[in-house]
Amino acid sequence: MRTGSARAMAARARGANEGVMMVEETKPSGGIGIDVGGSKIAGVVIEPSGSVVARKRVPTPREGGDAVVEACIAVASELLELAAAGGITVGPLVIGMPGTVDSVRGVVRDSPVLKMVDCEVVAEVQSAVGHPTTVVHDVKAAAFGELTAGAGIGQADVAYLNIGTGVSMSFVFDWQVHRGVNGLAGEIGHVQATPDGVRCNCGRYGCLETVASGPAIARAAGITVGGVEAVATAAAAGDDRAVEAIRGAAGHLGRVLADYLTVLDLQLLMVGGGVAEVGPLLLDGVQAAIDAQLADVAASVRVVPAALGAESGVLGAAHRSRLLRDDRRTTRW
Repeated sequence: MRTGSARAMAARARGANEGVMMVEETKPSGGIGIDVGGSKIAGVVIEPSGSVVARKRVPTPREGGDAVVEACIAVASELLELAAAGGITVGPLVIGMPGTVDSVRGVVRDSPVLKMVDCEVVAEVQSAVGHPTTVVHDVKAAAFGELTAGAGIGQADVAYLNIGTGVSMSFVFDWQVHRGVNGLAGEIGHVQATPDGVRCNCGRYGCLETVASGPAIARAAGITVGGVEAVATAAAAGDDRAVEAIRGAAGHLGRVLADYLTVLDLQLLMVGGGVAEVGPLLLDGVQAAIDAQLADVAASVRVVPAALGAESGVLGAAHRSRLLRDDRRTTRW
């Protein structure tokens, strides 16, 4: 009798638990996204509708490594508390980071800007905050942000180009950011743009980054202080060398990107990152170069600026969190 009663009680408990889980699974989910950059760590909580209801921002620790992880834990903990206080159920924490990111293992393999090598970000954060966590490449997070809440709204297949200290891309197919076998899909900055070009920091010669990144544009313009912002200012004032530096970078970008966009059959290229803020002189140049390369193709590619600016990454991470809910098996990037 006791055995039967125990079994009945266990069955009722299982049923109750299953019922609770069913309620949780059908409840609309919010999300928490964290974007880690070289100078700041930004985090947001979004409600199921996608509206931001809480923010947190702290400087990125200069010492890098473990200190960055600790800062992420502190930001995540506060955002989880704010979400709970607001009655918002959230999916897994999604953290966007620069560098070589293995999102399957939850490891940042190498991130010079964060001084990280083989850092088990997911294991450390998850253990500290007690909530499912995943880490993704920051450019992939930015692409998803633009897709869900920015320049890519209404699209399912797009490309996102990030131009800053380096050059990187992310491709989205049927709402899924393509990661590749090793999570490195989109590293277009190290595609050769000039066969006889200068040596890149990767060891190869003539990489796209050597002619189209922020530092490369400043170097071509002969500007040593102020970076690409100073180049843009000089170009706006009519400085011929600055204008040619930007036009040259745009030409290289357009020529390299055209074939990829054609092969992948994509018709929208969103451009973000600090260099994109140069504006029409750069973006119109990229558009013109792509049009010239694809003159014999029925439909060209439309080049548009990213709509969310510096918010692309953190909002993309938050929306990814919202859509993942608590099922990490669907994490494909």
